[in-house]
Order: sequence, then structure tokens, then C-alpha cells
Amino acid sequence: MASGLSEGSGIAEKYPGDQGIERDPAVVFADGFETTATGRLPDGYRKQDEKKWDNSWSSLITEQAENVHSGKKALEMTLVRPGPRPAGAGVQKHLETGFDTLFLRYYAKFAKDNDLYHGGAHNGGNIDARAPGVPLGCPGVRADGSNKFTAVLDTYRSEEQVPSPGHLVVYCYHMDQGGRWGDQFYASGRVLPPGRGSDVFGEQFVPRSDFIPEQGCWCCYELMVQANTPGKRDGRIAFWVDGKVRGDFPNLRLRKVETLKANHIDLGIYSHNPRVKQNVTMWYDDVVAATSYVGPQVER
Repeated sequence: MASGLSEGSGIAEKYPGDQGIERDPAVVFADGFETTATGRLPDGYRKQDEKKWDNSWSSLITEQAENVHSGKKALEMTLVRPGPRPAGAGVQKHLETGFDTLFLRYYAKFAKDNDLYHGGAHNGGNIDARAPGVPLGCPGVRADGSNKFTAVLDTYRSEEQVPSPGHLVVYCYHMDQGGRWGDQFYASGRVLPPGRGSDVFGEQFVPRSDFIPEQGCWCCYELMVQANTPGKRDGRIAFWVDGKVRGDFPNLRLRKVETLKANHIDLGIYSHNPRVKQNVTMWYDDVVAATSYVGPQVER
């Protein structure tokens, strides 16, 4: 256990293959994509009889066994490049009840031939808080403690010598962010934009080795966002890979009003970086959002 964070087994241990996990009292959302029709998901609002995610764009359900983590189906997203405009794919879910602490566990795989570059590009799972009337997509709008906070379990690669997809980071809009855009939190304590260091995480911060996911392999990712008590620096964001804590960022100020709570999750891939020259594909499966640590799936 890392400073109060569980590792290894979690809620999922009680539900082999995630069967029945949606009935656990800590679980607020779950989808293994097994009940969704194979093929392209309609952009926008989905058919009521298949409704899990509120919105989808440029995504499809695949049954290709090599691209499914468990069961018979998974979610496939392809970012089409090159192109003159930003492009992306994803799914979104609004949670009617907001949460002070939320965990998002999912499995993801990057295609072996992906050649990602970042800066104007994102890929992975998001936990977001949005106040009423604040759109989910509002890039470049600073987090002021009452309008929003965002945490994306992302990768970042700006140099060719770094293997694709880049280092696993948290892209975060928070009250102390360094500029108009969100900060990149590296597990080692490095923070981008330059000029800020791990001091933002306080004396309790524990640096860890920066991590690059291997393309072509399924990994279990889990992201946690714990909103701070208004007026205190007790917010926290952490992430796990295959049940091991890989990044932990305490001492954060995400909000100044108690009503601002995590109320959106999404999975996606996006880029307007001209260095991305070829299509980028990702697969997602076995998604669970919960109020406590989920952990890796166990076999049936």
C-alpha cells in the first residue's frame, strides 16, 4: 500500500470477469461492451436500448478476438491522420450524482504501429467536474475552483527518441495550474509547463519512475481523483497500471466550493498536432467507475 492507496486486488476480486460488478454498492458505472451491437456507434446520443454512454463519436464495437480484452467485444477508436483539422474519437458519460472521490478503471491497448506526438493531443481516460452551465469541452479555460477540474490519464511524447506513445502522465486543470492550459504531472514529479516542480505536491510527495506503456499490449489502468476540502490542500490524484501505483500527486487544490464534484467520465483519443502523420488506433474494454479502488479484473 502506498500512503493509504491500495494496490493489487480491489472490488474486482469479488467479481471474476467483472460479472455482476455493476451491482456492487461502490460501483456507479460499468461497461464491458458485451451488450452493444457490433459496428460503428452512432455519433451523438445512442439508442435507448443500448444506452450506456451518453455520447459517442467516431467509435465502433469490435469482435476481433486479438483486440478484445475479455468477453467477445471491445471499443475501438481510430484517429484519422493526416488531415487539415483536429480529429478524435471517444465516448462520454455524465454522472447525475457528483462524487468527492472517484476511481475509473479500464483496460486499454495502443496499436503496435502508433506514432503519437503530443502537444494538442490526448488519449486515455478522464475524470472531470463541471459546474452547471460549464461545457465539458472548454479547453484553455482556467480552473478557478468553482467552474471545473479535469484529470486525464494521458501520455506525453514531444521528442522522437522517446518511444510512442510517450510517458504516462496526468493532464490536469486545477486551481494552481501554471498557465491557461492544463499542467502535465509526471510520476517523477516533473511538471509542465516548465518552471514549476514537485513543490506543488507538497512535502509528502513520493517520486516514482516515469513509465512508458508498451504498445500492442493490454494494460489495466486506473485513475483516482479525490477533491480537496474547500480551503485546504488535501486533494489528490493517483494512477495505477496493472494494480501497481505508478503516480501519486497529493497536496492539490481542485475546488473552492463543495458543490464542485467529479460528474463526468470519458474515454478518448484526439490530436491536432501536425507531427502525427498516420492513423492512431486504440482499444478499450472492461470499464468500471466506483467510489473505491477497483483493481485489475480476475479470471472467471
